[in-house]
Amino acid sequence: KKNMSIRMLGDQVLVAAAPKEKTTAGGIILSADVKQTASEPGLVLSIGPEVTTLVPQDTVYLQWNEAMPVRIQGQDAVIISAEHIKAVIT
Repeated sequence: KKNMSIRMLGDQVLVAAAPKEKTTAGGIILSADVKQTASEPGLVLSIGPEVTTLVPQDTVYLQWNEAMPVRIQGQDAVIISAEHIKAVIT
Protein backbone atom coordinates (compact mmCIF):
# COMPACT_ATOMS: atom_id res chain seq x y z
CA LYS A 1 0.00 0.00 0.00
CA LYS A 2 1.34 3.42 -0.98
CA ASN A 3 2.06 5.88 1.84
CA MET A 4 -0.54 8.63 1.80
CA SER A 5 0.49 12.23 2.28
CA ILE A 6 -1.80 15.13 3.03
CA ARG A 7 -1.49 18.81 2.11
CA MET A 8 -3.62 21.29 4.01
CA LEU A 9 -5.47 23.93 1.98
CA GLY A 10 -6.14 27.57 2.87
CA ASP A 11 -6.25 28.20 6.63
CA GLN A 12 -6.70 24.54 7.57
CA VAL A 13 -4.51 22.84 10.18
CA LEU A 14 -3.94 19.13 10.83
CA VAL A 15 -3.74 18.45 14.58
CA ALA A 16 -3.25 15.24 16.57
CA ALA A 17 -3.78 14.74 20.28
CA ALA A 18 -0.68 15.79 22.19
CA PRO A 19 1.10 12.85 23.86
CA LYS A 20 -0.16 12.14 27.37
CA GLU A 21 1.37 10.49 30.38
CA LYS A 22 0.71 6.75 30.21
CA THR A 23 0.84 6.15 33.97
CA THR A 24 -0.02 8.17 37.05
CA ALA A 25 2.54 9.16 39.68
CA GLY A 26 1.34 6.15 41.68
CA GLY A 27 2.02 3.82 38.75
CA ILE A 28 -1.59 3.33 37.58
CA ILE A 29 -1.71 2.70 33.83
CA LEU A 30 -4.13 5.00 32.04
CA SER A 31 -6.20 3.78 29.11
CA ALA A 32 -5.73 5.47 25.73
CA ASP A 33 -8.82 7.53 24.99
CA VAL A 34 -9.00 9.19 21.58
CA LYS A 35 -11.85 11.54 22.51
CA GLN A 36 -10.52 14.96 23.44
CA THR A 37 -11.95 17.39 25.95
CA ALA A 38 -11.90 21.14 25.49
CA SER A 39 -8.93 21.65 27.80
CA GLU A 40 -6.59 19.07 26.26
CA PRO A 41 -3.82 20.29 23.93
CA GLY A 42 -3.09 19.13 20.40
CA LEU A 43 0.07 18.83 18.31
CA VAL A 44 0.19 20.61 14.94
CA LEU A 45 1.19 18.15 12.20
CA SER A 46 0.66 20.23 9.04
CA ILE A 47 -0.57 23.72 8.11
CA GLY A 48 -2.16 25.29 5.04
CA PRO A 49 -0.45 28.08 3.05
CA GLU A 50 -2.60 30.82 4.63
CA VAL A 51 -1.54 29.90 8.19
CA THR A 52 1.20 32.28 9.36
CA THR A 53 1.04 32.02 13.15
CA LEU A 54 1.70 28.27 13.56
CA VAL A 55 4.38 25.80 12.56
CA PRO A 56 4.34 21.99 12.61
CA GLN A 57 5.19 20.60 16.07
CA ASP A 58 3.52 23.53 17.90
CA THR A 59 1.45 22.40 20.89
CA VAL A 60 -1.88 24.24 20.88
CA TYR A 61 -5.22 24.63 22.60
CA LEU A 62 -8.13 24.38 20.18
CA GLN A 63 -11.89 24.01 20.00
CA TRP A 64 -12.07 20.22 19.48
CA ASN A 65 -15.82 20.40 18.80
CA GLU A 66 -15.14 22.51 15.66
CA ALA A 67 -12.75 19.92 14.18
CA MET A 68 -13.30 17.24 11.52
CA PRO A 69 -11.89 13.85 12.66
CA VAL A 70 -9.62 12.05 10.17
CA ARG A 71 -7.26 9.06 10.21
CA ILE A 72 -3.91 9.56 8.45
CA GLN A 73 -1.58 6.56 8.13
CA GLY A 74 -3.23 4.90 11.13
CA GLN A 75 -3.04 8.01 13.33
CA ASP A 76 -6.17 9.76 14.58
CA ALA A 77 -6.10 13.49 13.95
CA VAL A 78 -8.43 16.39 13.15
CA ILE A 79 -8.59 19.06 10.48
CA ILE A 80 -9.57 22.46 11.84
CA SER A 81 -9.65 26.06 10.66
CA ALA A 82 -6.84 28.13 12.20
CA GLU A 83 -9.45 30.50 13.68
CA HIS A 84 -10.47 27.71 16.10
CA ILE A 85 -6.94 27.34 17.46
CA LYS A 86 -6.86 29.62 20.47
CA ALA A 87 -3.33 29.47 21.90
CA VAL A 88 0.17 28.07 21.41
CA ILE A 89 1.78 26.48 24.47
CA THR A 90 5.40 27.56 24.82
